[in-house]
Amino acid sequence: MKSKAFYRKLIKRVCIISLMLIVYHFAIRAWMLDWGAPKKIQELNLSGDHLTAKKWHTRAILIRSTPEKIWPWIMQLGQERGGFYSYTWLENIFLADMRNVYEIQSALQQPRMPGDTIWLANRRNYNGKGFQIVAEIIPNNSFVMVGGDDFKRIKRAEKVIGSWSIYLYPEDAESTWLIARSSGDEPFGTQVLRYITFEIPHFIMEQKMLRTIKSLAEK
Repeated sequence: MKSKAFYRKLIKRVCIISLMLIVYHFAIRAWMLDWGAPKKIQELNLSGDHLTAKKWHTRAILIRSTPEKIWPWIMQLGQERGGFYSYTWLENIFLADMRNVYEIQSALQQPRMPGDTIWLANRRNYNGKGFQIVAEIIPNNSFVMVGGDDFKRIKRAEKVIGSWSIYLYPEDAESTWLIARSSGDEPFGTQVLRYITFEIPHFIMEQKMLRTIKSLAEK
């Protein structure tokens, strides 16, 4: 039979793991999901929100620049353009074949239109399914992306299940909030899978993207 000492150690370990999970879920995760965004930014009603079930989290960074100067960097987002200004070593672990372009290039500034494809990874990988589609784009203001199935839902006047949006929101004449808002209304099983496998890597990459664009735009 197992000794009492064994069960005491087991209970202790379970309690420690449970405490760590509670701290992560209610403190660390809450900070992570809305990283950098003050309450006023979290609560903004932004132009792409009407497409969603309004279940979102918001990350943001304040840039000492104007929307007009930041927008060209947003236009270069995409594996097929200038990358996502994040950790390419981490993105490429997930077979993204990513590279970043740290200068504005006219060849990467072609206007985006609703219905255009934004590649998240090399189109040869993931059976060609590693992409988002532009759902809304307003120059110097918003860049809203959704998956292929969600773009079909928009055409049917239905709410999307998930979206990823980039916004520029002026703070004053010299400063602008760069906002990344993600929405999700997936089935419970998908939410659990995202919780376990996606949220932390996505946070690491997205906050790096925001910080890099800030650095580039403030030069």
